[in-house]
Amino acid sequence: MNDDFFITHPTPGGYRRTLASRTATILREIESKYGSRDETYTLVGVEFESTGPRIWYPGSAKHVAIQLSTSAQDYWLQAEYQLAHECVHLLAPSGGVNAPVMEEGLATLFANDWLLREHNYPYTPTDARYASALEAVEQLLALYPNAITLLRSVERAFFKMNVDTFDQAGLGNVPPDLRERLVTPFREYMVA
Repeated sequence: MNDDFFITHPTPGGYRRTLASRTATILREIESKYGSRDETYTLVGVEFESTGPRIWYPGSAKHVAIQLSTSAQDYWLQAEYQLAHECVHLLAPSGGVNAPVMEEGLATLFANDWLLREHNYPYTPTDARYASALEAVEQLLALYPNAITLLRSVERAFFKMNVDTFDQAGLGNVPPDLRERLVTPFREYMVA
């Protein structure tokens, strides 16, 4: 495992980056772009798990952990991509309810942009469902660049949004088929 994920050392500007410090930086950016996160959940840390990446809820308390794939243990770019993606899910943890297409698409968009900006590393999802969710979010943001913030001002939790949330947020020009697609639970999402 890469010690740089967990062991830091002083540098002239502070400390060398670790997963913990990157998580803080990523969360600050996500909240500045899309609104505050649900602080009734406590982030308890980042770990590696063979079936990750995902967020999970240890115990019955409102705790949330980020699990990165064990395949990312020695590959910083993969770990940071997964971390950036999973941090978007911390905006409004669902407690285990399936995230909608909009949330997965936004997480993919943010992680792609993060790697490109921070590491000059362009990434394109290879999984067709994530690529399609990304494309749906890009369509929404092309119509309304601040759509996520507007939607979250009406309903903070992505998994609680429905097609009517768009009208309530003043996004009346979003086509009905795109609305349906964005609020569909990702687990049920089929790509043609």
